Amino acid sequence: MPDTYAILREADCRLDLDKASEIMGPYLGLAKAEMLQALHNSPGILANHVEYDAARDISKALILAGMPCRVVHDDHLILVPAIPRVTIRGMAFTEEHLVFRSVDWEGHIPWQHIRLLDIVQEVEEKVEIVSVIEGNREGHSKKPERKAHFEVSVFLEIVCSDPVLRMRIDRSLFRYTSTGLKMHTNREMNFRALCIALHMRSPEALIGPGFSWLSKGNNTHHQNGNTLKKFENFATWLLTVEA
Repeated sequence: MPDTYAILREADCRLDLDKASEIMGPYLGLAKAEMLQALHNSPGILANHVEYDAARDISKALILAGMPCRVVHDDHLILVPAIPRVTIRGMAFTEEHLVFRSVDWEGHIPWQHIRLLDIVQEVEEKVEIVSVIEGNREGHSKKPERKAHFEVSVFLEIVCSDPVLRMRIDRSLFRYTSTGLKMHTNREMNFRALCIALHMRSPEALIGPGFSWLSKGNNTHHQNGNTLKKFENFATWLLTVEA
């Protein structure tokens, strides 16, 4: 691995995106607008693969500007595990454990080992070609037209420690009856009830920006901007600063 470093905000850091962009951009060779966009996608790890001298100088400048942060060798980042090959299909709650099941594996996790709950959306553009009939005095003809729409898949991400584990629940595929929770009239309400139940049983877990969006009453199929990239950045940051 190259000898490069990451810059992580401290847990109590309130990042001023505009000011941080002005500080970091020149060191990283990015225009302010580019740096601002990069920071929007980096809620925990502000930058990585940075040479040591630049990482040290950026960190010092951010701290002097009232944004506490730290420098960590890239090798020392505790990466959030890759997306599980299969999602969790069923769960049961005991007093001390979350019991989970999927097609391939099952197990149990103490509630206090759940470190992060977040909602991630994957948005995919679907394109179909439709025929549009056009007419005039001389007759009618069919003209192909491109019609696009977006499909939003919604996932509850659960990150655990001791051991580091990542579980995923697909809002559309999960068997809500497995939890023993009261069932509601639609999938959205059942998904929301599951999220609330998990958070109530693991009150020390952090909630990510997507989960916070849900907790404010927003429908999970409305785009919340919490991409997979943002989630994995935030989760890796959490696991690393808590190590």
